[in-house]
Amino acid sequence: MNHRTAQPDARAKGAVRGGAVRGAAARGPRRPGRPRRTRRWALAGACALLAVLVLADRVAAGVAEDRMADRIAARQSALVEAPDVSIDGFPFLWNAAAGNYPEVEVEGRARTDDGLPVTAAVDLREVSRTAGGYAAATARGRFKVPLDALAAKRGAGVRLTGRDGRLEITRSFMGVPLVVTAALKLTGDTVTLEPAAASLAGRPLDPANPQIAAALRAAERKIPELPLGLVPSGISVDAGAVTVHGEAREVALADAA
Repeated sequence: MNHRTAQPDARAKGAVRGGAVRGAAARGPRRPGRPRRTRRWALAGACALLAVLVLADRVAAGVAEDRMADRIAARQSALVEAPDVSIDGFPFLWNAAAGNYPEVEVEGRARTDDGLPVTAAVDLREVSRTAGGYAAATARGRFKVPLDALAAKRGAGVRLTGRDGRLEITRSFMGVPLVVTAALKLTGDTVTLEPAAASLAGRPLDPANPQIAAALRAAERKIPELPLGLVPSGISVDAGAVTVHGEAREVALADAA
């Protein structure tokens, strides 16, 4: 082999060796996969622990809600069954340890002394522990009575319908339908009716007719005492029910949780 032929061969071999070295350098040394698997296991373990903590928190909240529902049912004789209680705020255990709950919602079914069914919903805000139990900064309640139950109290042949925020009263008068539309008003703790329109057999009547006014006065109703010291603050009517609204501040509660 002469000198001229040896030079290209040497350059070719050097190029091959150089390419191999550069390729190995680009790929870098192989690293073991254990640290990456360890991180994955650690992440999975953290997620599982978080799930367990959330589950435990919700279980504790559920136990407290059931306990509160039983105590409310024992103290409120008008309830026909234990109410549904929802304690908002996460984490519950943190709030329980601090003795503060942002919001507590109570819903239940009750019956008045004269047998009217009532669906009650009370929203308590900023509930905190006190020396005598618990107290809520504010309380709002809604007490809904079905119109058909109210109509049954007025006698056979009476139909009550909510229409455009007013109460439509229909009954038979001398064999023809008498329809009176009235606005519900709250005067203190008494629900009054203010006539807005009237018709007899489809013909308009003066809603200020003394007989109509007397009939509406007879239909006035005093609101029974509301729980938790709630004070009646408004009244509304929809297609199927009349709802009494109540409010109170600084409401003292029995030991709730």
